[in-house]
Amino acid sequence: MPSRRAWRPVASALLIALVCWYFGVDVWHALLLGAAVTVIVLAAGAASSASDAALPSWRPSERRGADGSRGDVEAMAWSLRGSWGRIGLTAERELRRVARRRLALEGLDLANPAHRGEIQALVGEQVYRVLTRERWGRVSLRTLERTLDALDRVNSNYYPQTRE
Repeated sequence: MPSRRAWRPVASALLIALVCWYFGVDVWHALLLGAAVTVIVLAAGAASSASDAALPSWRPSERRGADGSRGDVEAMAWSLRGSWGRIGLTAERELRRVARRRLALEGLDLANPAHRGEIQALVGEQVYRVLTRERWGRVSLRTLERTLDALDRVNSNYYPQTRE
């Protein structure tokens, strides 16, 4: 049985078709309109979440950065740009990698449900939800900053705070 998430586009297409039919469009055209609008919305969502995907290897001339630049830093900078106030998937993966390393120093693992209470006590419930959620590509730049700040406060013995 498909999940609820899989039925959402179908339900959206049918709702749009129903509205079109109500306003006088014949049934077949209403169904086509509903499907077309739903496909456009799904394609736009997929395009915005994949905005920081790497270029194909067969286009090396477009992948060159400035002389002396590091590719990983360049990719991270572009990923932080994101779209519509959200960070890219590369930045989100890096955020989770940093969180796993910081919490491992405390003997905690994000993947272990038994450590949930301890991790929430260290970083807070909202930050824990950001780090463990299954849906990727919806983290705002502000949430990224809050999450990194919470991870910085975990243990200053390993990463001392700089004086300003």
